Amino acid sequence: MERDGGITPRSHSLIPCPRNVRSKLAVENPIESFRLEGRTAIVTGASSGLGARFGRTLAKAGASVVLAARRKERIEMLAAQITEEGGTAVATRCDVTSDADVRELVASTIHRFGTVDILANNAGVAPEEDAPDESTESFRRVVAVNLTGAYSCAREVATEMLAGNGGSIVNTASISGLVAGDGPDTPSYTATKGAIVNLTRELAVRWADRGVRVNAIAPGYFPSEMTSASLESEEGRRFVRDRTPMGRAGRIDELDGAVLFLASDASSYITGHTLVVDGGWTAR
Repeated sequence: MERDGGITPRSHSLIPCPRNVRSKLAVENPIESFRLEGRTAIVTGASSGLGARFGRTLAKAGASVVLAARRKERIEMLAAQITEEGGTAVATRCDVTSDADVRELVASTIHRFGTVDILANNAGVAPEEDAPDESTESFRRVVAVNLTGAYSCAREVATEMLAGNGGSIVNTASISGLVAGDGPDTPSYTATKGAIVNLTRELAVRWADRGVRVNAIAPGYFPSEMTSASLESEEGRRFVRDRTPMGRAGRIDELDGAVLFLASDASSYITGHTLVVDGGWTAR
């Protein structure tokens, strides 16, 4: 199949070996392949919930972490906490719907740390309205953040990775991108998360031969600002219990292994994959 713009995947006869491949030490001790010392990670949507947890997890594994979100006071507080715990983290305000903000985020990361090796592409919103017929304005807002913003971040980070030593991009999808009709009336959210799943595949195929891996995590119900309304009511908790084979929502720490696996050399031969972490929700 022909591709526009001359982005046809290269011949695979001579594939460069990026820096972020498993070292001899990692082969001898598999636990070492999860370590991130010497790596720099950008985490978007880091002001709360899953993004804040991803930032802590990557820092504890040894990465220098750039926390990005619109609410700067929150990410500054998180950066201070990570630093107090012995990690390395800085806060950079970024609205992912602004190309200028995204470019500045990547440029400032390179200026500060010299490289960007990991992107936890996590910024996202849900519709503010819950109605059978979501407004066009709401739909466009969610698409701008969840899909266009995610692509903008991946594109800018990949530009640096492709020119350097490769890297790993971990997109945040959702079980709502894999199934429909199992939650509130949120067409925009479901549509954007489904798009993230296929965007992950597309970017993975385009960049694989140059050392950039692109994968996604598809969480089920986990505690966050986005799910607070559902999980704080007895009706919502019962809905999650009844629909999930494990009979409960996830604990925030139960995403640690997934994000660390996909960000690190432990998944060095995996790209284009969406890792579902949902207690069995989508297995029904």
